[in-house]
Formats: sequence, C-alpha cells, structure tokens
Amino acid sequence: MKTASLEKQAFDGRNPSIRIGVDLGGSDVKLGATNLSAEQILTPELVKCASLSQEGPQKTISQIIGGIQAVLAKVGSAWSDVADIAVTVPCPCSSDGLILNVPNLGTPETKHLWQVPFGDLLAAEVEKTAGRAIPVFACNDANAAGQDEDFTRFGHSTAPRTTVFATTGTGLGGCIVINGKVFFGLGQAGELGHMKIAPPAAYSARFAADPFPICGCGAKQCAESRASLSGLIRRITWALSDEGAAVIRQDLESRGQSIDPEVFASLQSLHKEGAKRAAYEVRTFADQRQDAFCRWLLDDWAIMFGAMFASVATVLHPDLFIIGGGLTEMSAEAKDWFLATVKESYATVNKQGCFDSASGNCDIQWSVSRDQGWRGAILMAMRAKA
Repeated sequence: MKTASLEKQAFDGRNPSIRIGVDLGGSDVKLGATNLSAEQILTPELVKCASLSQEGPQKTISQIIGGIQAVLAKVGSAWSDVADIAVTVPCPCSSDGLILNVPNLGTPETKHLWQVPFGDLLAAEVEKTAGRAIPVFACNDANAAGQDEDFTRFGHSTAPRTTVFATTGTGLGGCIVINGKVFFGLGQAGELGHMKIAPPAAYSARFAADPFPICGCGAKQCAESRASLSGLIRRITWALSDEGAAVIRQDLESRGQSIDPEVFASLQSLHKEGAKRAAYEVRTFADQRQDAFCRWLLDDWAIMFGAMFASVATVLHPDLFIIGGGLTEMSAEAKDWFLATVKESYATVNKQGCFDSASGNCDIQWSVSRDQGWRGAILMAMRAKA
C-alpha cells in the first residue's frame, strides 16, 4: 500500500501527528518516529531488537508490531496518532512493496517465504492491532538510506540534481536519487551490488588466485560478492590460508609493507570461532592499527567501488557518488585512505576528463546522514505519489 505525499495526503478524518519508520535488517530491527514533515526525529534513541527474519515474515511482522507499540510508548502517542508506517527490507523491492528477491533474508529453507507483498501483510496486521487502517509502505533499505542522505543534504528541495548512493553491510546496496526522489525504473533500479563488474586490469593479479564466488542472488561476478561483509567472510578464509597469505605477503612486500604476525595470529584465532567473527574485526584492525593485511582485504571493497562508480558515471553522469554503511564509522585517517583507493580505481577505469572524480564533476564523498534508513523510508512513503 502506498502513501501519498504530505501535501496531497488525506487522513480519512484522522488528525495524526507522527510517522513511524522501521529498518528491518538480517541482524536487527530498528524503529523510530518523526513529526509529519519528517524534519524532527522524535526518537533520538531508537527501539532496537534482534531480528527474527530467519524465521520468516510472519514472525517478523509480529516483532514489528511489538516494536511500534514500544515506539508509541516512548513518545507518548497512540495508534490513532500514526499517519503511516514505512518499513525497509534488505533486498530488491518494487515501488508497491512487493519483495522481488531475497539474497539477504531468511535461511536457504525460509527464503521462499519472503517472496510476498510484505507491505500489504504488515498493513493487515496493523489494522487488526490498531482497530483501523493505517497506510503501510515497504521499500528497499538502501533506497531508504539514500533518500535520507539526500534529505540531510538538501531537505525537501526538488532542485535538479542526481546522486548515487552505495552502502555496505551484509550486502552491497545502492540507490539513485533524481531531483530529491528515488528512481525505481521498473522496480529494481539502483541495485549497484548486483552489477557485473570486472576488477580493473591494474588489480587483476590480486583476484586471479581467488575467482569470483557465486553471489547470494545466485549470479556470478556481482560487485556485492567482493565488496560486502558476506564477500569478506568468504575472502578471509582464503586470505588466512597458506596460498592466500603468500599472495598477499608478496603484494605487500612489493610496496614495502608486511604482514603483522600478531594481527595475523589474532585473525586466525578468531577464524576458528567462525569466518564471520574474523571478518568483523578486519575493519577494526585496518582502522585502529592501520594494519596492512586488513587494509589489503578492504582494498577489495575500494577497488570494486571505484570500478562500479566509473561504470555508472558514463551512464548517469551524476553530481555526486556517496559511500555509506558501516565504513562511515572509521576514523578520518582510515576514511581518507579508503577514499583515495576508490578514486584511484575509478581513475584506472575511467580516463575521460569529463567524468573525473573531482569536486564539481562526479565527486565521491562519504555519507553525512548516519544512514537513518528508517527515516528515509518515511520520506519515500511521503513522496511515493508526489
């Protein structure tokens, strides 16, 4: 179910005062509330809980209902005060809330359960709980984060501009915002993580010994399979092997760097608990200890970002590329290192001066919105019929 824009929306005789946003992830669920214009966040501390998405949509819907009730209690409101509810999902989702593919939700046994009109199912449960119909809008989480990024920079302005937003987490999400509004195409526009990007020739040696794996979507050579936590989880197993370590050591030594035996031993120990556990610490070591081995691994992400942006630039020629997600939590020094590698990769692919990754022409910057995807979903709902 779609909501109308703020100016055109009718509330069926109600006099609501708040909007609810829900950020549904594979690991957790975050919920918050804003005023009707979405300019004021009413929940500086979000309601958070561990996600039940692996158990299917019905369990998740029950969890979201409970979370909304917790938000209402936090802000001192009732169901009758709610104008609408907007929820993000971490997978491709059409503009009318239909989940199209589920690479990052559920388990192999429960993925099929998620190919449903999630927004409609949630709306039915909301109506049952609230005693009245309340519009519900479902959207892709990266689109929502990109929408909030644009709003943080430009507010409600619809002045001409194009931004391309990419965010890393479990997967690699993307969003295209044109004149302040998310561009859907036929439904899945902006799915940057599933672009089939070949590593730039200048970096081919680092990937040659460890070819592209199958992506969670089922395809091969998706950017997400290299530049995401899921890609790193697989990559670190290879990197800690004798073969992988030898390749990385040789590459580092050619640049006057070396593998820190203490960090390497720590990652090996963590890997025994699980590859995911070791992968989580790569960013920490790369940032806090400026570790060469861990930065080599994250260079995978930067290289793929650069190649991906260069490919998009020749099609859209946007004002701005924006990098969001967990990488934004790194220190300024680490972000400078990462962004320099992104721009270096971009330049190796795209040597046309009219597409330079420089301020005023396809600039590449970090996110400033702190990825408030739940509020971005609210904004998308408001603009769905604008």
